[in-house]
Amino acid sequence: MGVILATTLDPARFPAGVRAGIGAADSPSRSWRQARTALRFTTLRQPVVHYDDLGALALLAEIPQNASRDNTVVTTIAALASGHPEDLETLDAYCATGSLRRSADLLHLHHSSVARRLEQLGKTLDIELTEPTGLIRARLALTAWRLLDD
Repeated sequence: MGVILATTLDPARFPAGVRAGIGAADSPSRSWRQARTALRFTTLRQPVVHYDDLGALALLAEIPQNASRDNTVVTTIAALASGHPEDLETLDAYCATGSLRRSADLLHLHHSSVARRLEQLGKTLDIELTEPTGLIRARLALTAWRLLDD
């Protein structure tokens, strides 16, 4: 882990494979806390996260981890991660894009294959993924799972 104190920053210049959380510049201690929180939200698809871009999502980092672990959808996602990584990748792509076809493009699969996976995932999670509220629920649960320290 490293720290960069700078007045300007070009995230595109970070080396490949590096993840970074970026905090606000108003005070070093606050910026450090924000950057550490933003870093927790990074993924392979989104390796650089600005704290200010998180908005209300940053509140998820404040939820006690036991509360997240007790959530049935988060628990199911944890089980998918350990036993069915391709399903987790499908859910991640769909949550990131909100589109069946764009998910299929990201995954290099036919859209009908992704549709079958999402249908099964919806049943497993007990969420209707094609509904806007279902997509939000899945994305929040996926994010809450990522924020766990396990």
